[in-house]
Amino acid sequence: MPSSQAMSDPSARLPPLLPLLLGQIAHQIRLLLRTPRAMGTGLVLPILLLLLNSSDGQIAPSRLAGCAVLGTTMIAWTTHGIGLVAARESGVMKRWRATPLPAWCYLSGQIVASVLVSVLAGAVAVLAGVAFFGTDLDIWRALAMLTAIFLGALACASAATAVTGFISTVASAFPILGLTYLPVVLFSGTVGDPVKASWVSTIASYLPVRPIIEAAGHALTGTGLPVRDVLVLCGWSVAGLLVSLAVFRWEPTRTRQRRPARTSTAPRADAGGDHVGRRS
Repeated sequence: MPSSQAMSDPSARLPPLLPLLLGQIAHQIRLLLRTPRAMGTGLVLPILLLLLNSSDGQIAPSRLAGCAVLGTTMIAWTTHGIGLVAARESGVMKRWRATPLPAWCYLSGQIVASVLVSVLAGAVAVLAGVAFFGTDLDIWRALAMLTAIFLGALACASAATAVTGFISTVASAFPILGLTYLPVVLFSGTVGDPVKASWVSTIASYLPVRPIIEAAGHALTGTGLPVRDVLVLCGWSVAGLLVSLAVFRWEPTRTRQRRPARTSTAPRADAGGDHVGRRS
């Protein structure tokens, strides 16, 4: 018979941690795949941009890399961030926190699921380039491309997780995440040529999107992954996770409304013990 201590300990009733984490990842992936926003922006939009940016049935490796990175970062940054805020404000995170499931398991499942779906979006865009435009892609280039997209997705998802700690409502999640995402995407050359200004290019090289494009472009041309870009992406991943540990919130934001002070109708007593207003 199991001891009473084991029966009273919630962790004793949990399955092993690896199956628990894998189950949480699978659950979060199913939720993401059922999100029209994730599928529409992450999978369909990059392929449409591929068709629009092609010329004479050809697509430049830099253009293909940019379109693949667009789908990857949209899911890893915007969709992931909005999903976290929505889960928190609807009370889902609070309910999960009340279960025996370890908190790290839930959050890790969220991040890993977003990263995997983001990698899927980037891979679909690359496969579309191979199918429609005959892009040369051997096994080594494919592995390098997947590595670049994975590192970029992890960097964006980690940073987005940290940013959600500063977002108070679901209504403000999309404007904040969108306004911080779109300028970086445009300056980095995801959907066109990068900005020529040297100071803008320097700043973009230290943000997550441009290093993903550079790494993916080198992967498609078979020249390997630039060490600097890999280090920048790893730095964003580590920094995002560390900040998340400090600022991430599980409880929904509650708007406290000030209530008017109640006026007492009971008779007040004066210093002598007689009630004010009492007539003899």
